[in-house]
Order: sequence, then structure tokens, then C-alpha cells
Amino acid sequence: MRRLAALGLLSWSLLLTSPVFAQLKGNPDNVCRNGFFPRESKDYRLAKIRGAAGDRIHFHGDGNERCPDDRTCRLNSYVVRNDEVIVSRTLGKFACSWFQPRKGTETVGWIETDSLAWQEGIRPPTERDWLGEWRGYDNFIRITKAKEPGKLAIKGEATWGSGSRTHTGEFDYEAEPAAQTISFGDGTDELDCQVTMHLVGKFLVVGDNLHCGGANVSFSGIYQNRPKQ
Repeated sequence: MRRLAALGLLSWSLLLTSPVFAQLKGNPDNVCRNGFFPRESKDYRLAKIRGAAGDRIHFHGDGNERCPDDRTCRLNSYVVRNDEVIVSRTLGKFACSWFQPRKGTETVGWIETDSLAWQEGIRPPTERDWLGEWRGYDNFIRITKAKEPGKLAIKGEATWGSGSRTHTGEFDYEAEPAAQTISFGDGTDELDCQVTMHLVGKFLVVGDNLHCGGANVSFSGIYQNRPKQ
């Protein structure tokens, strides 16, 4: 197993050494935000929005301690019947949900669980389901078969910033899937690169510990399988 990392300034990321794959240490329970979403759960699930045609199911934010229940927490962003969301966890009658529209950027926020139809009976992923070129904005992960049976070869590239302030990160590992999850890294030290991937339907949910490259570089995000441009 080997790791290739282009290391830059680490001062910012050294401050963020919280646990990676649970509700993040130091965050209030009602926090549901894009930057934390791919790193806060071990059990991501798919759901579809249910309701009458024309209904708008609004997201709720986490802007104050009364959220997401308070009426003032309701956001302008919404989903409609049959939209598909990824859910990381629930809090009372709300679910922390990620949604990608056909156009524009994704939304992460709280949706009432009564509006969700959980997608049950999804078959476990096969090796073939993992393979491909996965894109999450400018980040790129390629997954192919490894020489050792049962293992996958996983290479990733990530960037942050632009011009003279561009920081980069890379990884190159082999690992074996366990159900819908793959985990790999350089050891158990919290400053070593650690990555966990969850295959959730057609989405690859990737969370790292912010130590897989230069300052501010992270592979965390939701990826979809498409060729690198």
C-alpha cells in the first residue's frame, strides 16, 4: 500500500482533527451542512420525496438553536415529489438530506421524515458497481480492479484554490469493499490520510480526515460516475 500526497501548508487542517465518520465532534446535533455531510455518518440511505403533484417540500436550516423545528428555519430551497435525496442521519422528525438538482448546485438541509419514502430492498453493490471515473466538482477518483482478487485500485486527485495559492492532494491505494463501504489510509494516527467511501445507489459518498493533501484540500463530497474531462 502506498500513498502519494502533495503536501502544502498544514496549519489550517491541523485544527480540524475531529472524528471523521460520525456526527462530528463539537457540532451541535442540529447542524446539517454541506461541508460536514460526507463525513458525519456510517449509514447513508436513499429516499424519494413523496407528496402530491405540485407540493414543495422545503429544506430547513440550522441557523439557530431552535432549528430545524422553528418556522424561521425554513429555507427557500425545496424538493418535489419523486426527487431523490441522500440522508445521513435523523433528528426528531427531520432528516439531514443532500439533493442535487438537474441544474445548479446541491442543497443540504433538514427535511421532515414524513415527506420521505425510504428506498428499501436495494441490492448490495457488486465489484462492477464501484468501477469507473468518479467526479465531485474538480476532484477526481478512479476505481479499477486490482491484481489481487477482491481488491480495488483507488486513485484520487483533489485541489483547493487557484493560481499561486493552489494546493493539491493525491492518494493511491488498494482496498477491499465491505458491503457498500471501502475504507483505507496510512494507519491509525489522526494526522495520517484516512478515507471512507460509501456507495449509495448511483452516488459515491466520500469522507476524509482533511489530511490527504495540502492546506484546505479535502476529498470529502458526493461523487458521480462520469469520465474526466
